[in-house]
Amino acid sequence: MSQAADAPDGVIYEVELEADRDIEKSFDTWLRDHVADVLQFEGFQSADILHTDSGDPGRIRRLVQYRLHDRAALERYLRDHAERMRKEGVGRFAEQARSAERVLEPHEEFIRGKFSTENCLNCGEVLTGQHCSHCGQRAKVRVLSLWGLLKDLFGDLFELDSRVWRTLRPLAFRPGLLTADYLRGRRTHYTPPFRMYLVLSVVFFLLASIGTDAGEGVAFTVDESGNANLQLDLGNADKAETGKATEPSDVAPPGEVAAPSQVSTTPKAAPELDPETRHIVERLVKRLPEADRQRVRDEITAQIGTLPPEQQATARKALADPCGEDMQLELSPGLKQYEPRLREACRKIISDSQGFGRAMFDNVPKMMFIFLPLIAAVMYLLYAGSGRYYVEHLLFVVHFHAFFFLAGLGILLLQIGSRLVGDTGLGGALKSAENALIVAVVIYLPVYLYRAMRRVYGQGRVVTLAKYSVLGVAYVVFLSLTAVGLLFYTALTL
Repeated sequence: MSQAADAPDGVIYEVELEADRDIEKSFDTWLRDHVADVLQFEGFQSADILHTDSGDPGRIRRLVQYRLHDRAALERYLRDHAERMRKEGVGRFAEQARSAERVLEPHEEFIRGKFSTENCLNCGEVLTGQHCSHCGQRAKVRVLSLWGLLKDLFGDLFELDSRVWRTLRPLAFRPGLLTADYLRGRRTHYTPPFRMYLVLSVVFFLLASIGTDAGEGVAFTVDESGNANLQLDLGNADKAETGKATEPSDVAPPGEVAAPSQVSTTPKAAPELDPETRHIVERLVKRLPEADRQRVRDEITAQIGTLPPEQQATARKALADPCGEDMQLELSPGLKQYEPRLREACRKIISDSQGFGRAMFDNVPKMMFIFLPLIAAVMYLLYAGSGRYYVEHLLFVVHFHAFFFLAGLGILLLQIGSRLVGDTGLGGALKSAENALIVAVVIYLPVYLYRAMRRVYGQGRVVTLAKYSVLGVAYVVFLSLTAVGLLFYTALTL
């Protein structure tokens, strides 16, 4: 869309003159000198002499248009000089010439290739640029076809010089450069930081949800004092093959893979349970996916069967209602008022642990919107006295976590690729690349943060390292607090 030129300033003072045709040459000679004299007065900028038809073959007509800087300059001329100049001019020709004046105020100046006659679709104002000067709406507002939308999307993705790639390259390999450039005012070259963070985080959580389920393992234990504990594994650890039981001590912690020598290869005979306990166990395992039922049944049966008779009663009670009043919840005084709601949430978790896992996963982005401002506040305190605003530290944190999601996307893409191709040579190569990238990210992440702090804040190595250490502690503390908050929020909103 072409752009309109700015509205011109000043006024136009137009003088219409007529004279007899027999004095045309002398009249035009005088007129040129007269216009030159008038232009010497303060405020006059230029003048045009126009020839026009008078409608009378014996008469000539001339239009003189003077451009003045402003109306004040014209008023000074009319007050102090106009009468004298008129007498010295037209008056010398007596009855053979006459004049008339009028004042014009320019409204818009149209220049070829630099004007627009379009109107804002929102408020109707004449557009003079890419955005409406009245309401701010973008000039080009159109409903894209599906093909147009895909064309724009893939054009940005595959055009090597697009803002997407100009942003992702420094985000990945030049820690802190995006933040430093943004604070220096170099912004149109890159994708806006908060938009980039939102896009990367949304795509990350979308891919993370593909082909994965919330963890739903159940582990039942009873300690030496007879206290029963029902543990829910919300992770996605690899499950043992259905129908093969493992010793309780051989089960690897969440996130760890048991060594081959630790996995029991020979199923042990399950001890006999009394009918009441067996009924409770069956009622519990029916809530689980069919593929996991036998494994959980064998684990619970193996553990209860080894208990003394006096402790089996406690175990049965825990299995029948793990969240009942008989099961004590260790809550801080501030959370005691929520105990009934927590017990109800506990029952929902037991009945649908997969749903609880999905709910927690869906709430992670909400947790991040609390976690990021907290870390930015820590940065603000660490660099107190630097003259930087809080939002500048928040921008730094947003860029760092955008890199975190970018690295996570790379890992997820390799993971999904290895799952799609299965146990093939390509699948093994993708799995190896995934593991290598995880190791690289784990090593590079702390280095990235340190180098970003050095680039953006410009302090020495020792001072930066000290603040880096404090920031690391703050990360652990606030991440733990927000994770606990996420757990309780999800439980209370089920």
